[in-house]
Amino acid sequence: MDILYYVGGGSHHNNRELLYSLRSLEKHCKDVDNVWVVGNRPFFLNDKVKYLWVGDKGKWYQNAVTKTVAAIEAGISKKFLLMNDDFYMLEDFTCEDYPAYYRGEIPEVPSNPYQQVVINTKAILDEKGLTHHHYGVHCPIVIDADKYMSLKEYFGQPISIRCLYGNHFCDGVRVKDTKTSTIKPSPTKCYSSKPWAQDIMNQLGRMFPEPSRWEK
Repeated sequence: MDILYYVGGGSHHNNRELLYSLRSLEKHCKDVDNVWVVGNRPFFLNDKVKYLWVGDKGKWYQNAVTKTVAAIEAGISKKFLLMNDDFYMLEDFTCEDYPAYYRGEIPEVPSNPYQQVVINTKAILDEKGLTHHHYGVHCPIVIDADKYMSLKEYFGQPISIRCLYGNHFCDGVRVKDTKTSTIKPSPTKCYSSKPWAQDIMNQLGRMFPEPSRWEK
């Protein structure tokens, strides 16, 4: 199965997030075919990476969709694992068997702009009589390209495409979210760091010292 990362320009650590994410993938994922990176290209990537330049031109939810669609149109595998550059795998897994995780229900009242986008998604799900699980968990999710593209009428709208996709097509497993201030085991086999945490970056460097096949 192919892996998709989309990378913006907001790294706090000179893209070491992606470096250690790839190393964790190398160590723990047993069925990687190709790694795709869409967006900014960190200096350490080699030619084994399938790279597409797509700039950030809109809000975060628009950029995520634009970059995913670019990879689909360029020929990424029919099913692919969608990663973020700040996801670090802590245990062995296979993409084919990786569950879709959600963290409870979408809230009724927003406490920040991100939650408002998720709540916008809930309104669409309610209209369709679907569940409104919150799939915004900090861990990978397997995407079927055809199913993803079937939601194109919603592309560009202020919604969470991940929550929309999950409630349409996934039989999810409920977990607590994985973004914490300390690295610890999770049912998702994934850890996600706070973006400004230099001590976490240093710890990840010690955990994943071996270069991955995607580095120069």
